[in-house]
Amino acid sequence: MKPKSKAARPTKKAAKKPARKPTRKPAKKPAKQQGKWKILIVDDDPQILELYSALLEGAGYAVDQAEHALAAIASIVRATPDLILADIRMPIVDGMGLVAELKAHTDSQDIPVVAVTGYDSPESRESALKAGYDEYITKPVDPRRFPDQIAKILVRSRSKRAAK
Repeated sequence: MKPKSKAARPTKKAAKKPARKPTRKPAKKPAKQQGKWKILIVDDDPQILELYSALLEGAGYAVDQAEHALAAIASIVRATPDLILADIRMPIVDGMGLVAELKAHTDSQDIPVVAVTGYDSPESRESALKAGYDEYITKPVDPRRFPDQIAKILVRSRSKRAAK
């Protein structure tokens, strides 16, 4: 018999591991001491409530919903959220009335409230911020950027509270 060639002999060298594909890093959320960040979404459109809830829950947030300002106040009494996303134009009490009510009470005045609205004019933005909204996002939101926008708002609001 002929001896086997060197090429056919097994070698003791370790086999190369296949290269791993780079994975996309998820957006960083601001760290919370205990549990998930809780976000209350207030909008009279059920489709908007479901869309925003799905986007934020998918990013790891705990979400509660309210279809109008009075339901939002009841939800806040049950469990204080870390952030409120509220439409401006709603039935019963509009978003401006909700913000005025929240900012008038010491137990809710520090909750950041973000206007999420279809009104995209400098005048609307200015009146919302004067009414007490802390931030302003226009509809339609970009589903890919929305969770990151909320994370940045939470970081800014935490910094503001820490500075007080």
